[in-house]
Amino acid sequence: MYEKNTVKATEQVKKDRFVEDFQKDGKPKVLFIGNSITRHEPKPEIGWDNDWGMAATCRENDYVHVFVRLMEEKYGKVNYCVANCGLWELNYFNDEIIFDWQKARNFNADVVVIRIGENIWNVRDSFKEYPLASHFEKMIKYFAINPNARVIVTGLFWRCDEIESVIKCVAKDNNYTFVCLKDLSDDCKNMAVGRYWHEGVSAHPSDEGMRKIAERIYEKL
Repeated sequence: MYEKNTVKATEQVKKDRFVEDFQKDGKPKVLFIGNSITRHEPKPEIGWDNDWGMAATCRENDYVHVFVRLMEEKYGKVNYCVANCGLWELNYFNDEIIFDWQKARNFNADVVVIRIGENIWNVRDSFKEYPLASHFEKMIKYFAINPNARVIVTGLFWRCDEIESVIKCVAKDNNYTFVCLKDLSDDCKNMAVGRYWHEGVSAHPSDEGMRKIAERIYEKL
């Protein structure tokens, strides 16, 4: 499956738009840390013309906005912040690169959703020299500065036990809530297969896949 994910992690969002706040007049505050599944700007050369979670048919159908909608049904209007950290995935071993997402840290979220990790597969040769666990933990702690914040960490959408096992251990060691997603990509209905000509785009979650991601995170919340 990873061979089909040919969407580059280096060109998902422009640096000045790594982090964006939404709905500043609500409570609680929710921070989403992710990659292209969370948000990808338009990139016509791969057939993606939108600015939301890749391959959802509209903004309202990506997992971020489905999750926000579920929260608002119970808690009323919420503030939320979306941070694309795809570039961090390729540079996880450089602890200073995280400063590029200072705005997300300053958001001081009440709920931090860590839905990231797939693109780390591209730099897996670095694991021996730079063990992933400590850097993944530092990344989470950088964003979860509110001592009372609820931290929810998801597994990967595409199966990769080598990375997922590390993510799961970090969640367990820090008493974070872990959400398993890896079975979703076993069913092609959860991917946008055939909807986009670019194989990498169409390997991303479909509306149904996005909805299931959001529901699983919300159930744990």
